[in-house]
Amino acid sequence: MNEMYKDKLEILQQRIPIGDRQGFTLLEKTEGDTDEAEKYFTEERISIIVNKTGIPSEIALHHLQENNFDIKQTIKIIENKYFTATELILKKDNDKEEVLDKIFSAIVKKYDWKRSSLNDHDEIKDIPHELYSFMTVMEWLYFENWENYESALFYHLDMVTEQMRTKLNLPQLAYALEKARSISNSFYEKYETSKDHNNYTKATNELRNNKEFIATEEKFILLKPLLEERLYEFVKNNIEKFP
Repeated sequence: MNEMYKDKLEILQQRIPIGDRQGFTLLEKTEGDTDEAEKYFTEERISIIVNKTGIPSEIALHHLQENNFDIKQTIKIIENKYFTATELILKKDNDKEEVLDKIFSAIVKKYDWKRSSLNDHDEIKDIPHELYSFMTVMEWLYFENWENYESALFYHLDMVTEQMRTKLNLPQLAYALEKARSISNSFYEKYETSKDHNNYTKATNELRNNKEFIATEEKFILLKPLLEERLYEFVKNNIEKFP
């Protein structure tokens, strides 16, 4: 069978970059019709590019031809030309927490974002409000993860709860966190004038056994996945603002 299509294969290989085995397979499918074999080869690669990138088939064909039908190189060129970093992250990753982390890193890279940026107007004057909202909440989530829930209540909480209310539609979470801070303050104020060097430890121990305080932390744990979901949707709804 291969001998029958040997001349046809040479013609086909002059038109498209194809190996012997794949060429013979195509020619067998098309009963030696080189035009049909070339069409099948091209359409198959166009389909791969369209499925991988979502771009129109005409654009896919153009870039395939520009890159000698190299699929990997074509996808790389298309991604760099037509998509932002955030769009690519959303397209390639399904884990929302990982997506948020990667978008955070993309913003840090583009804007040279530092943790101190939250308090420095000059540092953030050129950053879109949407990115500021996103970074404010993400910074707080990272802090809560690195330190603990109680410490996070005193880390830019007013700025964070404002974003939760105005941007993420999570007033119930904002209220729970503010209530937790208020409870925490009341316990530390109770021992503030004490000369006992263990006053902080006493306040902490009492706080951690307080049912109302425990309830706020449970509320946070319950709503944290929803917070991440809202951040994810916030990015998608404002994607033109993200890098």
